[in-house]
Amino acid sequence: MINTIGIDNNVNGNRTIYLAIEKHNGRRVIKYPSKMFRLWLPDIRTMATLSFYLLSLNFLYGLTPKENLWQQNQELEEATAVQSEVDSLKKILRRTPPGAGKAEIYGQLCATYVGELGEGDVARLYADSVKWLADKFQDESLFAASEYYYGLVDRYDGNYTQALDRLQRTIDYCNTSGDSSRMVSTLFQMALIHQYLGDYEESLIVSYRVMDLYAKEGSHYGMAISFMHLGNLFLRMKDNDKAIEMFDQALTIFDTLEASLKVKMSMLRVLINLGNSYRILKQYEKARKFYDQSLLISRLLGSKRTTATTLNNIGSMLRVIGQYDSALVYQLKALAIREQTSQKDKIVISLLNIGGTYTLIGDYSLANQFLLRGLSMAKEFQSKPLIRDAYEELSALYSTQKNFQKAYDYHQLFAVMKDSVLNELTATQVSELATKYKTAEKDKQIALLAKEKEIQKKEGQRQAALNKAYIAGLVFIIVVGALIFYIIRQRLHLLAKNNEIKEVDFKRQVTELQMKALRAQINPHFLFNCMNAINLMILKGQTENASLYLAKFSRLVRLILENAEASAVTLESEMALLESYMQLEELRLPGRFGYRISVDESIGLRNTYLPSMVLQPVVENAIWHGIVHKEDEAKGNISIDVRQHEDELLCTIEDNGVGRDKAQQMRDKSVIKNRSLGIKITEERLRLRNRRHNGECIQITVLKDRLYHAIGTRVTIHIPIAEQHD
Repeated sequence: MINTIGIDNNVNGNRTIYLAIEKHNGRRVIKYPSKMFRLWLPDIRTMATLSFYLLSLNFLYGLTPKENLWQQNQELEEATAVQSEVDSLKKILRRTPPGAGKAEIYGQLCATYVGELGEGDVARLYADSVKWLADKFQDESLFAASEYYYGLVDRYDGNYTQALDRLQRTIDYCNTSGDSSRMVSTLFQMALIHQYLGDYEESLIVSYRVMDLYAKEGSHYGMAISFMHLGNLFLRMKDNDKAIEMFDQALTIFDTLEASLKVKMSMLRVLINLGNSYRILKQYEKARKFYDQSLLISRLLGSKRTTATTLNNIGSMLRVIGQYDSALVYQLKALAIREQTSQKDKIVISLLNIGGTYTLIGDYSLANQFLLRGLSMAKEFQSKPLIRDAYEELSALYSTQKNFQKAYDYHQLFAVMKDSVLNELTATQVSELATKYKTAEKDKQIALLAKEKEIQKKEGQRQAALNKAYIAGLVFIIVVGALIFYIIRQRLHLLAKNNEIKEVDFKRQVTELQMKALRAQINPHFLFNCMNAINLMILKGQTENASLYLAKFSRLVRLILENAEASAVTLESEMALLESYMQLEELRLPGRFGYRISVDESIGLRNTYLPSMVLQPVVENAIWHGIVHKEDEAKGNISIDVRQHEDELLCTIEDNGVGRDKAQQMRDKSVIKNRSLGIKITEERLRLRNRRHNGECIQITVLKDRLYHAIGTRVTIHIPIAEQHD
């Protein structure tokens, strides 16, 4: 099986395509690949598909003149490697019982959605699922895991301060429990956040600590991603040679690992950053080759985040070499993807790059819009590097417009914000801007000198009026601000109180309905009839029948009382209660009806939970509403089928009784009234248990023959099993 394709360069500049072929006795490689240009592709099972990729690579590396990979394959359909990983995890999730194993899969789905697909909202739902399991089992390790995944989502959303707070809570747990594995992964995320915030010294300290922990664990993958992060850090610190050295070490380790999706995505990010390194070194041809490889692999794997990153980097490179219109095309495509996937920090980068390109094109209005929007977003999550870059781009914009005052102001802000080890502006550059600003000011003063005496008196009066207006305005703003603060505070207090009242009321309703359900199950008439039946058997000398009836009766009462203690019971327990009840009714009504219970084999009887005592009222309703009132001699039948559909059980109870219409005519019978109440209570319990279910929880269908005569009733019950709230 061919599983690897690549390009090798020799000293003469010739390029050779190589293939790596998987044999039964090991891997056979035809032409050893250069690690710099290695690609991993999905399994290629046909020669036609292989030919397509070979042709694409030929175009990419110049074997066919005047062609370019991105231009030729712009409409290439994204492969579904990431989506396949998600689908596989979801299949495993459905088979995994609630617990630490299920939480781990929720976490993997969270990381994949936010890291590869860029779908932060979906990722946060899976973090919620980890938190729900932690609440359910009161497991401290799961609480720590949920904080980690919330922090991961916040990091990708650009909520850096909140992310650090959550990750610190995970670190506190790890320090107490000694969980070194979670400790090192959490520290790695914190190192990345410090890098994004521009705190490079702290990021470097944490990074070397992470590398030491990975080395102690013997984690080759951990060492590789540590080298990759250090390369990114040195790249930001403008130490390109050190950055390339780190990336090469990461590639060397990745090359020894199994080509899983996680490894492929990490390798892809290294290729992107190598492109960045060579772009900074002005080796644009080599940088473009890395970018084109990254773009192809990103699309093959279906990773939107890396696709957008690569498009943006290509745009930045084209901007540097003066191809502004082409640069803008790539940058706008990157922004569109990032806005779809809500990558806030990356959106800022795109906005600043686009604004800078519009400055170079000469469209100053659009440049100003994009740059100011980028600056505003950068300030939201306090990213010093992005704020610094925004100031720099705005300074360049106003300098180009010859608005030297604003250019000088933004240069001053840039100089204050920049990190001392990065992008130092020379004193000459600052001096030039200051000189231009002062010259412009001097010209204005000369132009106004002739009118100075005439406006001197008016200026004093105007200044006094302005001072009074400023004071009045300040007082007004303070009063309005205090009033708004008071109103908001009162509303928040009222909202919190209302939420608390609603929660208490919800718990009260659940408790009341559980008690009503218990009373509905233990029907006084039913108990009285059972005791009379036992007494009659004893008087007739049928001691064996009386003993059997009494044993079944006592077992039913015991099951009802046991299930009433819990809001959720296993499907096995519920089926046992139901069968015990039906056996008892069979003894009371000999020969009047039979029953059949069928449960889908894929459902785990002991691992599937549902609210207690939800099926028995419907079965009792079928017996006493439908079958008891049958006028013909035909034996009644009740069938019960249970199957699973997504996160709920579908329970179908069908009888061949008189039907609902005729039963409605007999509502003067007390037993019918009692059963109708039992079904209403059951439906309300299901609604409260799954408040997100918009449809009917219990659906009743009257079965009719060809002449529209009622021949029975079918009741379908939707029971939630995926979200338990005890």
